Amino acid sequence: MLGLVLGGLAFSAVSLAGCLGALCENAFLLRCFSGGILAFLVLEAVAGALVVAFWGQLQDDLEHVLRMAITDYQDDPDLCFLIDQVQLGLQCCGVASYQDWQRNLYFNCSSPGVQACSLPASCCIDPWEDGASVNDQCGFGALGLDEDAAQRVVHLEGCGPPLLQWLRSNIWAAGGYTIVVVVVQGAELLLATQLVRALAVHKRAAEREGLSTGPPDSVPSPLPNWSRADWQVRRKTRAPGWGLGLQASPPLPGKVSE
Repeated sequence: MLGLVLGGLAFSAVSLAGCLGALCENAFLLRCFSGGILAFLVLEAVAGALVVAFWGQLQDDLEHVLRMAITDYQDDPDLCFLIDQVQLGLQCCGVASYQDWQRNLYFNCSSPGVQACSLPASCCIDPWEDGASVNDQCGFGALGLDEDAAQRVVHLEGCGPPLLQWLRSNIWAAGGYTIVVVVVQGAELLLATQLVRALAVHKRAAEREGLSTGPPDSVPSPLPNWSRADWQVRRKTRAPGWGLGLQASPPLPGKVSE
C-alpha cells in the first residue's frame, strides 16, 4: 500500500509540474515534467519486459505466494486486505481448498485461541448475512466440519485455479491499457519538448532584438551619446550667447540644418 501511495504522489507531482510549466511558460518545470514522463516510460518498459520474460514462472509461483499470504494473514494488514478481496471477488477460499487455512497459526485447529478451526469471513458464502456489515464470526468452526456441512457455510474451492484463469483472461486487456498509457505519455513528452524548444527560440529572438524579458541592467542616460571629438567641435563652433538661451545651438559637423 505504501508503494501505491508513493507512486500516486510521484504521478501527481509530475502532472503538477507539467501543468504549471505550460501555464507559466516555465522551461525548468517543463524539463522536470519531461524527465518524469521519461522515467515512467522506462519503468513501464522494464516492468513489461520482466512480465513477458517471467510469465511462466509467475504462474508457477502464484500458489506459493498465496500460501505465504495465508500464513502471514493476521501479521500484515496489506496481505489481509489482498487475500480478502481475492476470496470475496472470486468466491473461493484458500489456495487449493479451504483446508489450506490450517497453515495459519491462528486458524489452525490446534491453536488455543478463539479462532481455532475457523475461517476468515471472506470465505463465507454470505459474509454479510443480509446485514449492513460483515459478520466476522460467520466462518467460526468451519474447519472442524465435514465437507457436506461446511459447503453450506463457506466456499470449498481454492483460489489458485480461478485466480490464474482470471489473470490469463485479462492479460490482453491489461496489455492494451498499458499501450494506450504509453502512447499518451509519449505524446505528452513530445509536446513538452516542442514547447521547451519554442520558448528557447522566443528567448533568443528577444535577446537579438534587445527586448530582454528580464529587468533592465541600467537606466539609459538622458545625455546625447556623443564622442569626445563631437564635443570639442561643438565647443569651437558655438555662437556667443549659446547656452544662455540667446541663440540656437549650431549643428554638428556633417549634419545639414533645415
